[in-house]
Amino acid sequence: MNSHPPPRRAVNVGSLLLTPQENECLFGYLGRKCATLCSAVVQVYRAERSYKWVKRCCGVACLVKDNPQRSYFIRVFDIKEGKTMFEQELYHNFSISSPRPYFITFAGDSCQVGLNFASEEEAKRFRVAVSDLLNRRQRKTGPALPMATVDIKNPEINNIRVHNSHSHHQPYHLNNMLSHSGLVRRDKKSKSKKKKLTKADIGTPSNF
Repeated sequence: MNSHPPPRRAVNVGSLLLTPQENECLFGYLGRKCATLCSAVVQVYRAERSYKWVKRCCGVACLVKDNPQRSYFIRVFDIKEGKTMFEQELYHNFSISSPRPYFITFAGDSCQVGLNFASEEEAKRFRVAVSDLLNRRQRKTGPALPMATVDIKNPEINNIRVHNSHSHHQPYHLNNMLSHSGLVRRDKKSKSKKKKLTKADIGTPSNF
């Protein structure tokens, strides 16, 4: 008689900035047979028609293992209403770049996307979780071809596309975008004066 142990179920990893009750609420939004490998409070930025980042929404970003779809996604949830504010599948050759300790960026399906984290610790945890996942997937499927990320329709931002993991430096235009959007933190004094993103802002993107 063959007895195989049941497959290990992924354990949900909540946000450091949320209370246990809020994290449990978040886990309920993930959907059936879905689990979050990492969660963090973020603002979502998109570069659609210019080199400037445009803020689109804010909420809790989750690195979701979606078993029914047999894939992984970055999904951002409105913690108050349970809505999915943003979704990006981790497609083949997906890669991330981290030009700032609190900011990661990647090529989305139609344009460049940036996540501005409320906590540098959460940004680090999220970055490590995504990198570990991509490394595991690469070991299973073999090394990725040295090709650029998804084709971005807007010609204005072709120069700031994040290339694969073989890139050794961040494109110049992306740094310009960070500067213009106010995402660059210059020193400790200016950082202390700037209003910081907190979990209280999650459900009210218009009031940032």
